[in-house]
Amino acid sequence: MRRRSFTIGLGATVAASPAFAQGSDWPQRTVRIVCPFTPGGSQDNIARRLAVKLTEYLGQSFVVENRTGAGGSIAADNVAKSAPDGYSVLLGNIGSHALVPHLYARPAYNAFTDLETVVWIGTQPNLLCCSPSFPYDTIPKLIAAAKARPGTISYGSSGLGTSPSLTMELFKQKTGVDMTFISYRGAAAAAADVLAGHVPLCIANIDSLMGQVSAGKLKPVATTGATRSSVLPDTPTFAEAGFPDLVVTSWSLWAVPTGTPAAIKEKLKAATERALQAPDVIASMKAGGFEPGTMPLPEVEAFIKAEHKRWGEVIRGAGIKPE
Repeated sequence: MRRRSFTIGLGATVAASPAFAQGSDWPQRTVRIVCPFTPGGSQDNIARRLAVKLTEYLGQSFVVENRTGAGGSIAADNVAKSAPDGYSVLLGNIGSHALVPHLYARPAYNAFTDLETVVWIGTQPNLLCCSPSFPYDTIPKLIAAAKARPGTISYGSSGLGTSPSLTMELFKQKTGVDMTFISYRGAAAAAADVLAGHVPLCIANIDSLMGQVSAGKLKPVATTGATRSSVLPDTPTFAEAGFPDLVVTSWSLWAVPTGTPAAIKEKLKAATERALQAPDVIASMKAGGFEPGTMPLPEVEAFIKAEHKRWGEVIRGAGIKPE
């Protein structure tokens, strides 16, 4: 009798514990990973690589849902307004967390109060490329040509309010050059216009352009990493050209609606960190120039706040007005 009473009491205690009651049995159905970018782009590739592993590790389907537009705010708002039950996960990034608050007068969500970071995924630099026939194929040559012919050299990038496009805004502020920005829906469209000879330059996350670079269709000019990329060791950085402020990374993380149970966040975090240590994931990401890695959450939060401040200054300096 004593043993039976103990067993029943223990079961009642476990069932009543917050971890058990609030998500320890998650997931029990399909989980949405909401990606703010178009299919086939670098961020989409990251989401899909991890979705495969999370499906394997957690026994339920993780599916990527692309909700593009408005600098990532459409996707972020969708997740922020979803139930905090672990079935809607945002691929958070520099756009959704650090840029949108400065680009929209009344953002539909607050990245600091409506979303909670679960785990850091990693970073990648941006890559500036040109047509192989473009003669100004180094940063010094490009600056000299742009100063000699203000406004005549154009570059393509995903829409204003993304890491690549704002990298060029910062470049123009630091060098004083006048170049013409042409906005595209995604990196693939910008690269296609360079290949077609309509635009001489494009800039995007490195992963988005490596296919054309490897095929010799695009010529790399410079990357925005602190050091040279392992996949383009012969390509200099903007910092090497004398612009240390041009160290820019496009970063990725998982975020969920505020109020999501701790047990769910811990489970998602552990599975993601396991995936980021899988040899096939590491090899796949590194092949595209993405550096998977971990960062303690307090450091992540401090980093996001610093990025928010930094890019707010760049956006105001560029004269970009909130919509």
